[in-house]
Amino acid sequence: MHSPTIASASSASIASLPFIMYRFRLSSDQVQVELVANGNSQRVPFQVLGPTSEVAFLEELLEQQFGTLTINPAELFSFLESDCWVRQCFAEPQLVEGDLKASPSQDTSFQLQTLGNKLVQAGILTIDELEHLLEDYRPFSETQRFGEFLRLNLQVPPQLLDLLLNPALFDEQGFNEKRLGDRLVEMGCISQSQLDAALAQQKREGGRIGELLAQKGLISETTARFFSMARVNDKGQIDYNAVA
Repeated sequence: MHSPTIASASSASIASLPFIMYRFRLSSDQVQVELVANGNSQRVPFQVLGPTSEVAFLEELLEQQFGTLTINPAELFSFLESDCWVRQCFAEPQLVEGDLKASPSQDTSFQLQTLGNKLVQAGILTIDELEHLLEDYRPFSETQRFGEFLRLNLQVPPQLLDLLLNPALFDEQGFNEKRLGDRLVEMGCISQSQLDAALAQQKREGGRIGELLAQKGLISETTARFFSMARVNDKGQIDYNAVA
């Protein structure tokens, strides 16, 4: 595989550049794969370059681990060093380009978060619940990705995992046009009968459907806010700002 030529930059000049280039290389006796990205955020979008089968393998690992290919470079490199599946196929990763100790700007965009953080922001898990799940997941981390663990153990509705991991699919199904209650039913957060009861109460007493569902203890206020405001953008990503 032929790698693109990338101009080097000294550590002293990195801070003044609009983007930082990152290039990681994985090699075996048969193949070579590179993970390439550039940006100046805490997490940057990586592209996997190499033979089709190896690219698909790595992309699946990263999606299951991080829920996205937009990843903090230091976290990604650490994952490549420690993941047992990667180590079975490749030698130690090489840092070809980039400074893992650089301090890029903070970026808290929803689509750049890990799967666990997305679930917390959506109100599906509390931070404590996420930490406990990660601890339960630890013994299985060498044979399963975190998303697979959640799906197999029914810890999170599978429809919701699909939304967070592949929002473009739901854009095709008209996610943005659906009302809050319909979204919650589709995601498995409430049942249709629970929504019908809340709608009947709303007709009698007024109020917002999200608030009524939260008062009944069926969802959290955070979940009501998330599903009221989340949108799938034209890039197939979820737009959501928890502090907007």
